[in-house]
Amino acid sequence: MKPLIVVAIFMILSLSSIEAKVYGRCEFARELANLGVPRHQIPTWTCIAQRESNYDTAARNWGSGDHGILQISQLFWCNVDGGPGKGCNAQCSQFRNNNIVDDVRCAQKIFDEHTRISGDGFNAWTTYRFCRGDNNRYVAGCF
Repeated sequence: MKPLIVVAIFMILSLSSIEAKVYGRCEFARELANLGVPRHQIPTWTCIAQRESNYDTAARNWGSGDHGILQISQLFWCNVDGGPGKGCNAQCSQFRNNNIVDDVRCAQKIFDEHTRISGDGFNAWTTYRFCRGDNNRYVAGCF
């Protein structure tokens, strides 16, 4: 019986890693551009992704309840209890797979909401304090 449990756990972990992806810096920046993110924002988003998750789509912060490459908060933006919900009408697990389209769309929604509230949408991410100013080094040689 124990070998079956070990095999089952291994298969679950293998499937999880197949669904996740660690982006390269330029690969992430180019994907943002392909998704229509304004070009002037891409360096800052790339900095935030590096600082939040090291470009890992499977990243999860158990302490804060943040999920995915851009660390979307389960407090306000996604639901961990099964169904879609909260601000981005999504399950948090959706932000931990290799498809970052929903992550980027939710991040843009968060950005817009925080722009309305504070004047700077990037303030929603605590790592933004490290990403203020010129972030062009994060996209150097990418385009």
